[in-house]
Amino acid sequence: MNELFTNIARLGIKMRIYRAIQMADSETGALKDREILILELLKIQGAMSMTQLSHFFPGVNLSTLSMDVKRLRKLDYLDVKVDQNDMRIHLIELSENGFDKVAEIRAQRAKSYIPLAAAIGKKPDELQVLNKVVEKAIILVEKEINKFAESKKTTSSSNDELLQEKEFA
Repeated sequence: MNELFTNIARLGIKMRIYRAIQMADSETGALKDREILILELLKIQGAMSMTQLSHFFPGVNLSTLSMDVKRLRKLDYLDVKVDQNDMRIHLIELSENGFDKVAEIRAQRAKSYIPLAAAIGKKPDELQVLNKVVEKAIILVEKEINKFAESKKTTSSSNDELLQEKEFA
């Protein structure tokens, strides 16, 4: 089992190095991982408020996320519009250039998976087992993210309660 975990870690590092090499030749290489995730989330989810976006990044300060959004707007990958239902809310969405950038990112990522696909092979029984393992890993990671997010909410609400107590003292 230890050997499996070591190999997974090694593969993860090798894939990141390979992807970094590929991205170095494109403008995408200038984007941080979180910025790329923001673009991809907006492509999947559609327009979101900063609060909605922040739910996907538990533990990341809203000010940090806001700086990422500001940078992406400066690069002309994002637009901001006013929510038609509540004029106080600003929605962040992909610009036309943002859609193009996500397409470029996805194409680049697809290229980086070519060696991995070749190593996996095409035997249906092996692919089925590997797919089941990956699905289980996705579920486990999702649970861990949710646990982390819940622990941050508890800490955040405790801090809010302390602030409220101080206001009334």
